[in-house]
Amino acid sequence: MELGAGGKMVNSLYSDDPSSEYYYIYYYNENTYQNVRAISKIDEKNLKQIASDLKIDYIQMSKTSNIDYKLNNIKQQSYASQTAEQKTSSYQDIYYYFAIPLVILLIIDFILKKRRM
Repeated sequence: MELGAGGKMVNSLYSDDPSSEYYYIYYYNENTYQNVRAISKIDEKNLKQIASDLKIDYIQMSKTSNIDYKLNNIKQQSYASQTAEQKTSSYQDIYYYFAIPLVILLIIDFILKKRRM
């Protein structure tokens, strides 16, 4: 399949068998008055605009050179971040916030029980 030609849109909700008439998605063409198989086509201009809006790189997956370049770039960034040795602690003890009121309640309970006796 050539780039831009599109691909048949699959609706596997109703059937998992490609030979079934319900496997593909159809739409009603008002010009020819027939049900026509839906074709999915890539809109690179729109995808590039979305990537630009999100401030991320757009990579055409059918070109392996683009994918290899981006993967190598990610590997280099990952290696650089691993060797930087940034040690941060994301764990902090907070049990003493609960222990202090618990000890106070235990002391009060102990005093109240002593007075009853």
